[in-house]
Amino acid sequence: MAQDDRSANYKRIAFLVLGFVAVPTVVLVTLGVLVIVLGKAAKDYVFGSLIVSLSLTMIAGIIATFAYLKRGATLSRLQTEFVNKVSHDLRTPLTSIRMFVETLQMRRLQDPVKVQQCLDVLSQESARLSAMIDRLLGWARMEAGKRNYQTEREHVANLVDAALEAFEPQRLSGDQVELTREVPEGLPDVSIDLAAMSEALLNLLQNAFKYTGAAKQIGIRARAGQGTVELEVWDNGPGIPLPEQKRIFEKFYRARDIQAGAVEGSGLGLAIVQHIVVAHGGQVTVHSEVGHGATFKVSLPAIAAERLSTPRTRSVSRVGAPGAG
Repeated sequence: MAQDDRSANYKRIAFLVLGFVAVPTVVLVTLGVLVIVLGKAAKDYVFGSLIVSLSLTMIAGIIATFAYLKRGATLSRLQTEFVNKVSHDLRTPLTSIRMFVETLQMRRLQDPVKVQQCLDVLSQESARLSAMIDRLLGWARMEAGKRNYQTEREHVANLVDAALEAFEPQRLSGDQVELTREVPEGLPDVSIDLAAMSEALLNLLQNAFKYTGAAKQIGIRARAGQGTVELEVWDNGPGIPLPEQKRIFEKFYRARDIQAGAVEGSGLGLAIVQHIVVAHGGQVTVHSEVGHGATFKVSLPAIAAERLSTPRTRSVSRVGAPGAG
């Protein structure tokens, strides 16, 4: 129904633009060309040139208006899908918590083992709900420009290990995964907020975990670049089509592959990654081929060797992610 309404609105807008803008513009262009071709005086050429320029400006305005309307409609649709998805994701743990609390309140379980199982589920669902809320609040702070990063010099190995430590509970709670860590010695240090950057790597690891199949192979590796340190998170998942790669970092956007509907998520994970990385003066990119997994690369400025003896702490304000889904 909503799709039909949007289509009807687009048709109405198209008819209005065609009737009140496009047709007069064509007439003006024709008139301007005729004045230039048939005119004999200099003023005729000037007059014709002005008409053509005005017409071209109107055409550019039409194109820009349609682009703006399309972008606004797309963002509105993604926001609606995001709200629906988040509402569903929040409702699921809340339903489980309410059900198990009622079970314990009514003393339906007498076996201490089963009671402990209920308590374990309550703990897991509470943690899951808390993580969802923290992510939404963190995103809100980023959007408002209120998240600051307290950076200091860190070893790359410490960053990778912090992300892997945070990822360990999920790795052990689900399907078995072959996890690879490649961090050579002698890498330059980086100036980062360790908690924030490990959160970014954790989001990439969690994405890899969600979108790979039963035989999960996930890896994280680091290497030195040209004045940078490059961190890559790769997997053996289904891969990401090239058109999707251009949009997956937009806020609310989720890749529309065959698994997207079955994998929970808000569409904010990669947008958060980009916010954090860009705020640290870095860049995040993706390379993927359908059927051959995906590799996300985070490039961070390396600390030059002569600066290693003078560590410092600084506050980095959030930098807006371009196009973000």
